[in-house]
Amino acid sequence: MKTSGSLRHTLRAVLLAALSTVLFVGLVGTASAAPSTAARGSSDCVGNSLPASKVSIQLWTFAEYVGFGTDAATQARHEEVLRRLSEMGYRNVEPFTLSGWTAEQYADVLKEYGLKASGRHVDVGTPTSPADIAQILQDNRVLGVKYFSSGATPKLETEAEWTAYAQYLNGVGEQARKAGQTLMVHNHDWEFTTVFGDRTAYDVLMQNTDPRNVVYQLDLYWATFAGADPVALIEQYGNRIQLFHVKDLNPELGDRIEIVGRGSIDFPSIFAAAGGSTKYYVVEHDPRFGDATFDPFQAAQEGFAYLTCKAF
Repeated sequence: MKTSGSLRHTLRAVLLAALSTVLFVGLVGTASAAPSTAARGSSDCVGNSLPASKVSIQLWTFAEYVGFGTDAATQARHEEVLRRLSEMGYRNVEPFTLSGWTAEQYADVLKEYGLKASGRHVDVGTPTSPADIAQILQDNRVLGVKYFSSGATPKLETEAEWTAYAQYLNGVGEQARKAGQTLMVHNHDWEFTTVFGDRTAYDVLMQNTDPRNVVYQLDLYWATFAGADPVALIEQYGNRIQLFHVKDLNPELGDRIEIVGRGSIDFPSIFAAAGGSTKYYVVEHDPRFGDATFDPFQAAQEGFAYLTCKAF
């Protein structure tokens, strides 16, 4: 049953009051609560910066903060994240979970904070364990989602397994295309470190999926971490790569994921190579589980400011 707006707001107020004093103390500081420079329209924002309409954020950034439950407390934290992202200037988010809300309820929460689901990560299954694609497509329609993907490809061992997986994705993508949606493939590092002769697993995926059915969301950190060159990939595969996960790499700290703009990845060159084919630039910072010094709100704010306030 759908929770009424007044009841949801009452529950939220009570839960957030309690949570603010007992949960995640010190994780969210005063600085991260303020709107970003870009959101305030500072005169420092000059040059060919990206419009907020093309910037999004993968909510996996807040996975540790929000948690993985489906209870009211989890939903209150999730809603707090959406509210604060809206205040920073974000207009798009990329969910990985609905935290127990129905698609209709989640769409209502997004609308309340002036947000759009630019994409979605959801398990689309495998050849041996197919997902209910019809239900995913129906939920996507309610959420207003066009682009969707599994958060990761499986770690397969043989070329035949990768080929079969690609063919499965192609079938899912065909269903999506006929429903007015688009399946995207999101990478980690193993798609580039798994090699068959002169082809990587990423090549196998590309070569066994129809461009009409499947596009790619290139995670710039994981590709770089694996030793791949994002510019070369863009030059090779062109507008099949239509979205980016924008996350940085810190070579001085074991190549760990870093807040966007603080690391070594040459985003201006990558974005220039892509030209106008990029649909969304999606900020992401994988959680540092157990590290109380990591503030996902700071990562979100700095990432947004970098993309919307820096001259590329």
